[in-house]
Amino acid sequence: MTTVTTVTTVREQPEELFTAELGENEPAVYATSFPEGGRDSWLVAIGSWCSMTAALGMVNSVGVLEAYVSTNILTSSSTDSTGWIFGIYVFVSYFCGVQVGPIFDARGPRELMLVGTVFLLVGTFTLGLCTEYYQFILAFSILSGIGNSFLFTPAMGAISHWFDKRRGEASGFAFTGSGFGGVLFPLMIQSLLPRVGWAWSTRIVGFVFLLLCTVGVALCRSRLPRKRGAAASWRVMMPDLSIFSKDGTGAMAVTTAGVFLLEWAYFVPLTYLPSYYLTRQGLSDKAAVTGAAAFAYQLLAILNAVSCVGRYLIGHIADRAGRYNTMIVSNLICLVSVISLWLPDALAESPPSKALLICFVVVFGFASGSNVSLMPVCIGQLCPIEDYGKYYASAYTVASVGCLTGIPIAGNLITATEGGRRGYWSLILFTGISYVAAFACFLWVRVRAKGWNIRTVW
Repeated sequence: MTTVTTVTTVREQPEELFTAELGENEPAVYATSFPEGGRDSWLVAIGSWCSMTAALGMVNSVGVLEAYVSTNILTSSSTDSTGWIFGIYVFVSYFCGVQVGPIFDARGPRELMLVGTVFLLVGTFTLGLCTEYYQFILAFSILSGIGNSFLFTPAMGAISHWFDKRRGEASGFAFTGSGFGGVLFPLMIQSLLPRVGWAWSTRIVGFVFLLLCTVGVALCRSRLPRKRGAAASWRVMMPDLSIFSKDGTGAMAVTTAGVFLLEWAYFVPLTYLPSYYLTRQGLSDKAAVTGAAAFAYQLLAILNAVSCVGRYLIGHIADRAGRYNTMIVSNLICLVSVISLWLPDALAESPPSKALLICFVVVFGFASGSNVSLMPVCIGQLCPIEDYGKYYASAYTVASVGCLTGIPIAGNLITATEGGRRGYWSLILFTGISYVAAFACFLWVRVRAKGWNIRTVW
């Protein structure tokens, strides 16, 4: 006897279909329609925004912590040693997503985000008690890093269930949260440190995290039904390396390489810009949070403020001009800003006007912000919606190796060139070369998929 299986493609489904759980023997039915807006969709986006502010806002503020910790707490540690604290932190924030993504696909975001909230709060409230190198690794790099991963991976994935054609805009909006956090937390820490000290500064940041995470967990939810039975077995929720070669074109593998290189480059200026400014101006390390040295913190706030504009505006444009098309252009702008603005500032015989450095911060912040918001959207073009969490998390797990190694490599390059303002040339060149390689990766995927016609929207 021959068994006939009927497969039905559904173009429009009522909202009710996605609120009930699937029975153990029921076939999975996936929607190809999306709300693209409305109250429920934008409430999810707001919840994602809050989670991004808490998780990635501090990731975007690592330069402030690096400048203070290296000059006031771990004074006996070298630049490359303290760089590992923040490199491991960013690495863990992305690496744990390799398991978070498949669980999100099966169970939705809320349980994962609750776990992430607990880890992040424990890590943040114990950070103020740290005085030794290993303590920073455990509290900040490991605990807070795990919390970040369990927060932002499902929060970002939830948006993909509610938006398709407007996914770039919605993702850009959510990612402005990380930019806003990158403005809020450096200015908070700069203001609080002279008044209440290191321990209470981190505790106050922890209470802000508590508020943001509570809103995020309450608002973020999935639109697809939870998987049951065999579809939710532990084997299904394990990482699947075959996604990098499944399509036969190499698009996913090369896009992931591009994401790796972007993260390799992006966190170098984000981490070392405050230290560069202190060195450039010849300012005392001990004055790193007061007086003229306060501008080192404010530069990072400016960069993140401008990146908020780039994240939302470019995301909106990408929905119309094409996500890969826009990513290629923003990559190129990052490269030009690093090589033509930051490198000349470092190589000049005497420090030029601050205007050149501020110009770099503004241009780089705008373009790099758009890169951050476009990376998950580009990945979303390569997979079915029901597997988005797995694809997104797998790509960022590979990228986490770039986060782990990029910051310490940059610190070693400063040490190798004997420091000083002009010694930063090697770090800046490393950043520029990484952007060249990332540009080549995204260009290759775009040409492989759609050819050289620049008018093709993709």
